[in-house]
Amino acid sequence: MLLLDIGNTNIKVFEKGEIKRFDLKSFSFPKEKFYYICVNEDFKEKIEKLPNSVNLEGKFSLKTKYRGLGVDRAVACYGVFDGVVVDAGSAITVDLMIDHEHQGGFIMPGLSSYKESFANISSKLICNLDEEITLDRLPLKTTEALTYGVIKPIVCVIKEWAKDKKIYLTGGDAKALFKFFENCVYDEKLVFKGMQKVIKEIEC
Repeated sequence: MLLLDIGNTNIKVFEKGEIKRFDLKSFSFPKEKFYYICVNEDFKEKIEKLPNSVNLEGKFSLKTKYRGLGVDRAVACYGVFDGVVVDAGSAITVDLMIDHEHQGGFIMPGLSSYKESFANISSKLICNLDEEITLDRLPLKTTEALTYGVIKPIVCVIKEWAKDKKIYLTGGDAKALFKFFENCVYDEKLVFKGMQKVIKEIEC
């Protein structure tokens, strides 16, 4: 079974338990049957014309009052019965699930966006985030200060809504956040697990 998660610039392909990432501009779509979700409006019409493609959007229903929930967020939540789903990519999305019902969620800039904004303020603020940062003391150098200013608010707001619920982390920057949560699992396949659940239900 071949699964595609199509974003705005990249595409993730899931096959035989492995995830591979490709640049969307140079990607050649497979000739065998594949299932996909797509948030890239420019590519949707092109992909839908492929006879071997199956769009999973609209083939499942996530119970929610949220208007305009993206299919990538919806399918990630679809595989979680109870907990907080955090997708840390180019943007960080946080969604609360209770008894398989989506309670709502919010969106924050991704870590790379914070780095870019600092660089726009001053050339002295151009640096990589400190992977060894701790949040239990005030920073004593600029790299730590920038990292603290980025990570601390993200962690605090996620904990505020998670409370005692399990946190499910996925996305390219998930590993950078994982160590700051206790009741947490890192699952890079979370979106694809949701897609598999949808496929199983529609083909039964």
